[in-house]
Amino acid sequence: MVAIVPPMTDMDLHLPEFHLHFEGDETQAHTVPATALIQAAQALERSIQLLAIAYEGQATKQRLRVSHAMERKYALIFGTPTEGGYDLPYRVGSTATKLFDPDDIATVTNQHRAVLEAVQSGNVHALRRAVPSEHIRRLVMIELKKMQPPARTGLVVSIEDNLKNKLFDGRTAIEKLTPLMAESGDLQIHPRLVTGRLDALDFQAHTLKLKLPNGRMLSGTYSEDFEPVLLENPREWIQVRGEAVLNEDDSLYALNNITEIIEVDDSPIVVSSFGTDGVTRPAARPLEFSVSFDPSEGIYTATGDFHMLVSAETREELESAIDGALIFLWQEYVTTDPRNFSADALSLREDLTETFPGAADAA
Repeated sequence: MVAIVPPMTDMDLHLPEFHLHFEGDETQAHTVPATALIQAAQALERSIQLLAIAYEGQATKQRLRVSHAMERKYALIFGTPTEGGYDLPYRVGSTATKLFDPDDIATVTNQHRAVLEAVQSGNVHALRRAVPSEHIRRLVMIELKKMQPPARTGLVVSIEDNLKNKLFDGRTAIEKLTPLMAESGDLQIHPRLVTGRLDALDFQAHTLKLKLPNGRMLSGTYSEDFEPVLLENPREWIQVRGEAVLNEDDSLYALNNITEIIEVDDSPIVVSSFGTDGVTRPAARPLEFSVSFDPSEGIYTATGDFHMLVSAETREELESAIDGALIFLWQEYVTTDPRNFSADALSLREDLTETFPGAADAA
């Protein structure tokens, strides 16, 4: 439940205030795309709800459901945007509900801050202290990662305190989150991404069966949080990330502790801008890249302008690969001295500068 500026009580005024800060060229007019705003707000809210579930003792791998009462109690309350890119002040929860709610809200708010600071500093021990449950910890990290818009938008989302100190820097968020998402207590986890067709679900045992491209069946255990995406994809190809259990011959037997379930999406990728050297460069026309997915290899491939062909394991990685390829082409053919270029290289340079106006000046 995301709310906008309800009437505040005296107790509310003492709740710590944070700032959801969008940064990038598109925010200079004090605006932000609706999709980026909704994505960040929903992921932020879900990360706080997960902390609340753990705090109230409802965290099990089978049940991570947020009740209506908890939604109201730990609602994300946004204030009016302030100057500086696009900056939304927010606080956690409203103390205008029950007598003992303020203490609970304060505890979860402090946990929220502790998590952000642990991620920002890369301190795995502080993160474990803030969120003892490995399962909840992983899910919180996933939601914080979801807050970030695709790199091609040129936007990043940071979280700051009321003095504008960065508690969670969007520019380094993915870099900081990646190793923390891989850690698993004192155990060494070897996560694996598996592609398969969703064949069966057991809602009581929270297990799924995947039919792999080679025809073999693979079982895995999942948390209730993943049921919506599973119910939307019966008999469809999905990608599942979890801890690999191997047979004696090192073939895959099962997946434990599933941490991510990804829908296969082969719709075209449209690029309207890309960022390099701290500058967002808008395209004169949107670039559309055709996307295909090979389930037998578990690989996405995209093809499009400038004879580009890139591949990746996930849709998200494919979008990043396209951004990376555009940056490479820009640096190799636009910012480099063209005096020794071949005719083909000069033609590519011209295509780039026409597609991203202002390139010649930037070079």
